[in-house]
Amino acid sequence: MRSRWATLSRMTDATAAPRAYVLEDDPDIAALEADLLREMGFSVVTCTRIVELGDLMDLALPHLLVVDVMLPDGDGGDITELLRTAWPGIPAVFVSAANRERLAALEPVGPVVAKPFDLDAFREAVILALDGARELRTAS
Repeated sequence: MRSRWATLSRMTDATAAPRAYVLEDDPDIAALEADLLREMGFSVVTCTRIVELGDLMDLALPHLLVVDVMLPDGDGGDITELLRTAWPGIPAVFVSAANRERLAALEPVGPVVAKPFDLDAFREAVILALDGARELRTAS
């Protein structure tokens, strides 16, 4: 599995780690996700509100979005779909305790990890999201 994570280093130049934005309102879960992503080679910025994610997107586009669905200021899945309309191909992973139907509806947008989540399941979802985005780029 570690060799698959090495693909992250090929996503950017040698001077910069790939960027991940984590949109999660639970500080403990956000910290865990950020730690896992850093272990995978990402530079991570966390935010707790949709408006903060919008501000980050204005500064620089991420190489990966990790998004909670149920947020105090809206639906993380809906905002991710809107962002991907503006910037197609940005990989997204959804981590949420939303109901099964909502999570199933997000699967076409990106891998879904139900809370509470297994650490390896999270890592695999990140890899799946990156692989899916890479396939989109090569197909277009």
